[in-house]
Amino acid sequence: MIYKIANTKEEYEQIFKLNYETFVNEIPQHEKNEDEILIDKFHDNNIYIIAKKGSEVIGMISLCDKRPFSLDQKVNGIEKHYKGDFNKPIEIRLLSIKNEYRKTKVFFSLVERVFSYTIQNSYDIIFISGTIRQEKLYNHIGFKRFYDNVGTKDAEYIPMFLNLKESDSKVLKKLSNYKTINYLPGPVDLSNEVLEKLHKKLYSHRSKEFVNLAENTVEKLKRILSVKNVTILHGSGTLANESIFAQLTERKLGKGIILANGEFGKRLINQAKRHDLYFETYSVDFGESFDLDYLLNEIKNNNYKYIYLVHHETSVGILNNLHEITDIARENNLVIAVDAISAAGAIKYDYSNVDYVACSSGKALCSVAGLAIVGHNTELLDLSSESLYLDLSYANKNLSIPFTQPSLLMESLNMALDNFKNDNVYFDILKRYKYMKDKLEKINLSIMKVKESEQSPIIITVIIPNNISSKNIGDSLAINNIFIHYNSKYLVEKNLLQFSFINKYTNFEEIDYTVDILNEMIGE
Repeated sequence: MIYKIANTKEEYEQIFKLNYETFVNEIPQHEKNEDEILIDKFHDNNIYIIAKKGSEVIGMISLCDKRPFSLDQKVNGIEKHYKGDFNKPIEIRLLSIKNEYRKTKVFFSLVERVFSYTIQNSYDIIFISGTIRQEKLYNHIGFKRFYDNVGTKDAEYIPMFLNLKESDSKVLKKLSNYKTINYLPGPVDLSNEVLEKLHKKLYSHRSKEFVNLAENTVEKLKRILSVKNVTILHGSGTLANESIFAQLTERKLGKGIILANGEFGKRLINQAKRHDLYFETYSVDFGESFDLDYLLNEIKNNNYKYIYLVHHETSVGILNNLHEITDIARENNLVIAVDAISAAGAIKYDYSNVDYVACSSGKALCSVAGLAIVGHNTELLDLSSESLYLDLSYANKNLSIPFTQPSLLMESLNMALDNFKNDNVYFDILKRYKYMKDKLEKINLSIMKVKESEQSPIIITVIIPNNISSKNIGDSLAINNIFIHYNSKYLVEKNLLQFSFINKYTNFEEIDYTVDILNEMIGE
C-alpha cells in the first residue's frame, strides 16, 4: 500500500469511478449516467491524495485551495458565518474509500497525509462539508461546526472547520511525533547535544565567555579545513562568498576566471558582477566536467590573476577536481578562491593550498545555518570603499566578533564540530551514498552520469522519466515524511530529484523504505 498525490491518467480514471460509486450510488448527490463516472466540477483545481494497492486506487481525498470553495457556494460565503481569522485556507472536497477497505487503517492514513500536505504548504485552516453520518468521526479528528446543515435530505452536510494554528486535534498531535527521513542537502537533523545548546540562555558577544567560545570554534574549524586562519561572520554561506569577492576587488589583481558547471557556479558569476570585478567565465553544460587542458591553455593565453570555483556543485552532484585545478593555478601564480559550502564537513579535504574557502555553519557541518565561515591562507586587506559588513580583515582583527554575534549559533556550531574529531563522519556519508546508489540502480532508475573520478559521494541526482513529474514525486514523498531536494527551479525544469546523505541519522532501513516507495510510485 502506498499513499501519493495522483498524477496519471489511469489514477484519475479510477478516481472518477470512485466518485460515482460514493456520490451517486451511495450518497444520491448526483444523477446516474451510463459511463458510471463522476468528474468533480472543481477537478482542474483539485489535489488528490490517494491510497493505492498495486495499480488499484482504493481510496482518495481531494483538496482545493482556489476560492470560491464548494462550501462558499453552499453557505453563500464562508466569511459571513465563520467569524475567526485565517490567511491561507484549503477545502477538503471529497472523500471516497472502497467499501472493503473502510474498516482498515486506510482512512486515517489518508487523513494523516492530508494533514502533512496542509502543514507543509502552510495552510492555516481547513474547511469541509462533513456528512451528517460521520459527525462523530469529524469531531474526533478535530473539526468543529460553524453553521447550520446544508444540502438535501438525502445528502445533508455540516459546514465545519479545523484551525491548524489552534487545533488540539489528535491526528495533528500524532503527526508531530512522526519520524521524518531527511535527504536534504541542508538543513540536517541536529544532534541532541546541539539542540541543548540552542536552549541555553543568551549571553553577550562582548563577554569573556563568548570571546573564548569564538576562539575555540575558530581553532576547530582551522583543523577541519586545514587552513592557517578562519573568520566567522553573521550570515549565510552566500555572505562568505561576498566577503571573498570584496577581498578580490580590493586586491586589484586584474582579470580573473570563474568556473561554472551548475547553479552555484552561475551564482558565483552573478555575485562577481555585482562587485564590478574584471573577469571572464569558463562555463560548461549542466553536470559536465571542466576540460583541464583547455583551462590551462586559457590561463596561459589570458594572463588570469585569480580563479574562483565551486568545490562540490550540489545542483548536479559533481565533485570538481579541485586538486588538479589548484595545481594548475599555483603553477601559474593565480589566487584561488573556493566555494566549499556543500563540501565542508561532507568530504575530508585539505584546503591549505587555496587562498580563500567559503563555508557555512549549516549543511554538513551539522549545525544551524546563520554563520558564514571563511578559511584563508593569505593576508587579508582592509577594505577602503566596500561595506564594513563584508570586511573580512576588520572581522578577523576583532576575533570574528566585529558586530553582534548570536551566542546560541556559536554555541551550537562549536558543539557540532566535535563530531569531526575523527574521520568516521566522512566514511558514514560514503556508506549511505553507496548503499542507496546500489538500490536505485537495481530498480533501473537513471542516475545523472558524471565523470567517474568526480562523482559526488554526498548527493545522488535521479533523472525522472519525462512522463512523470519530479515535483509530484517529491510532493508525494513529502506527505510520507520523506524529504528530498526537488523544489528548486533548476531541478523542476530538468525533472530531477536529489538525495543527500549528509544527515547522519538516516539509516539503511530508511533507505530501503524510501526506495520501495519510489519503486511503487515510478515502477521499474
